[in-house]
Amino acid sequence: MIENFLIRCRRHREMLRFSVLAILIIWAVWQLHSSPYILHPSSVEDVRRWVALYGSLGPLVYIALYTVRPILFFPSIFLNLSASILFGPMLGIVYLLCGGLGSAVLCYALGSLGGGRRLLDRYGGSWGERLTNYLSGSGGFVKMLWLRTVPIFPYDPVSIIAGCCKMNLRLYAAATVLGMLPGAIAYNLLADSILGGRGLYVSVAVVIIAFGLPLAWWALGGEHKKLKE
Repeated sequence: MIENFLIRCRRHREMLRFSVLAILIIWAVWQLHSSPYILHPSSVEDVRRWVALYGSLGPLVYIALYTVRPILFFPSIFLNLSASILFGPMLGIVYLLCGGLGSAVLCYALGSLGGGRRLLDRYGGSWGERLTNYLSGSGGFVKMLWLRTVPIFPYDPVSIIAGCCKMNLRLYAAATVLGMLPGAIAYNLLADSILGGRGLYVSVAVVIIAFGLPLAWWALGGEHKKLKE
């Protein structure tokens, strides 16, 4: 009797905590969307103009914008292609990785909050269930590395699922950065070649290699079978 009462109290506390967090997140998202000081870009040029306004603080603004991008609901492609235009191909790669890691950690934190696993079970569907089972087993670093390098997996949902699964944060961050690196190099080389009008064919080839090889290796190898188990 007492044990059942304590279980119900614990469940009520979890629901209350989740409800409060959900309200705070919704409020924060609404504030970000309604603020005139927050960018909601529709092109690479929008990002370039807005970040350039901040001068020497541009890199920090870019990283911060990339970090909160998941709750601003705009595609990361605008930020990926603008990094090289704003900072050059070398620093562009560094800042893109920093921003991408920031957004990955934000989504991880959202997934690890109370109630995240419950929402995933309810709304994740078959793909959510497969990814959860895939990441819950051993070899989390290598599996997350696959999910980051193979371009068919959506970035933010994978990050949220990793948080729901309570994956080791250090391994998660390391796999995220390493998995993002080929794409970051490809995006920066492509943007730099388009801007400078040189080496376009080489840059396109790098993009194909960066995204095509992991996809082919995933499809032809045996790793994709583990996701179906």
